[in-house]
Amino acid sequence: MVLETSDRDGSLSLIIRREGISTSRTVWSVRSRQQELKTIQFDSPRSKNKRITIHQSGRVNYHENGTILFVAPLTQTAQPFSIYGYRVPALDRLDVHEDDIAEEDAVFDLTDLPEGPVSFSVILGPRDFTPHGRSIKLGFEGEGYSITLQVDPVTFAVPPDLDQHFTTLTPERGLFPKQQMAECQAMISYHQALTGAKDTILYAPNGEGVIRMIFSVPMRIAPRYKIELADPELHVSDQDTQRDGRSEKVMLKFKVRHRKSGQIIRQPIAIKSIELDAEL
Repeated sequence: MVLETSDRDGSLSLIIRREGISTSRTVWSVRSRQQELKTIQFDSPRSKNKRITIHQSGRVNYHENGTILFVAPLTQTAQPFSIYGYRVPALDRLDVHEDDIAEEDAVFDLTDLPEGPVSFSVILGPRDFTPHGRSIKLGFEGEGYSITLQVDPVTFAVPPDLDQHFTTLTPERGLFPKQQMAECQAMISYHQALTGAKDTILYAPNGEGVIRMIFSVPMRIAPRYKIELADPELHVSDQDTQRDGRSEKVMLKFKVRHRKSGQIIRQPIAIKSIELDAEL
């Protein structure tokens, strides 16, 4: 399992890795009226990897089947919710991980489990969530939530025809019928939770000299800007500002250059003032 966090807004990408490709998938429901197996043929072969994106706004996308559901915005997570289930027919059917174990990797030792199928649950919960049973928990302390991979005490049942297949379990519905926070506000809430700031946030330049400014509130439109630096030998030109359509109402990225040499400044500099104008 690979879990990555977006630098942009803290959204999560979860990939359940498995080698090979599939030409079809078989679906079924735990609902009594929809338990009949249905096989869907793909137009072209697909990777066996399964990908779920968990957005800061609380929107969860299941890329394997197109399902979308909604939980609380990640910074407002108050109750645990099992976002995914994964059942393997036997542990020796799993692919062998032959890459080096990185420092940030967590290894689950399950060698003492009995033979037969095993199922796992991926649980999104609050920071203080206490797993039951064998598990690995990753806590996002500043943001106030956690992701837990837990071995199910009882493996979830599947139809007999699927007993020897790898099976995923996707919730039919989330905690809410619709998205609870706009994407722009969710991005601001994430950076405020991460930094503890309640006003405008200005990050130090990264390795490329890019400074990120997170606004304190979403703007009506992408604002015009005026940046005045303490050192008159430095400036910010229109060519050195970056915006994208998804975040231009809440974030401005820019570089500072030396007027004469054109050199990009990659260390923190004194900013006298920044004015934003979105014309109310």
